[in-house]
Amino acid sequence: MVGDLRALSSAHDLGNWVRKELASERPDAKHALRVIARETDRWFTHGLSPHDIAGLASEPARTGDVRWDALIEGVVAYRLHLAGMAAPPWCLTTRLDEGWDPYDTPSIGWRLLDMFETPAELLHKGVTLSHRSMELL
Repeated sequence: MVGDLRALSSAHDLGNWVRKELASERPDAKHALRVIARETDRWFTHGLSPHDIAGLASEPARTGDVRWDALIEGVVAYRLHLAGMAAPPWCLTTRLDEGWDPYDTPSIGWRLLDMFETPAELLHKGVTLSHRSMELL
């Protein structure tokens, strides 16, 4: 049975949701990371065709914060790469001048470990988020 596209969040939807979360009184970065990881993972667990998945990833996700834009771009590109699909051009637009760890990990040791486990699609953007972290969210 093919999944219902209306029940899934597109990349554009995720950008809008993150923008609202960041504007809330007490934004929760960990929750935002969980939502991004979970929702992009769902694109591949609902029996969708590559065409439908590409449709979910077709519109850019703009959060109003370049760091989160880079993170969503990298996650979408990474998920599509794992599925053997090309990332849409909007996934190549943002690159941070300074590295960013959304978890703000205080330990240099953990930061280095995360850096070594960060998918190239995220690392290229200047975002450190290990693939393991995305699976555990």
